[in-house]
Amino acid sequence: MTLKESAANAAAQSLRTVFDQLDNGGTNPDDVRAANSAMDVASVFGVTAQDYARRLNQS
Repeated sequence: MTLKESAANAAAQSLRTVFDQLDNGGTNPDDVRAANSAMDVASVFGVTAQDYARRLNQS
């Protein structure tokens, strides 16, 4: 697994957590910050919205 794939997977997992919380009527601010941070790191490796969509649609 490359660093890009690893970063994309970690960020997608964080996003999934936030999306699940939204489905249940709210979010945890700490989880939102974690997802934003993970996406910031992933962007350094060239992760795009399409990469997230692909991973989120697989689960």
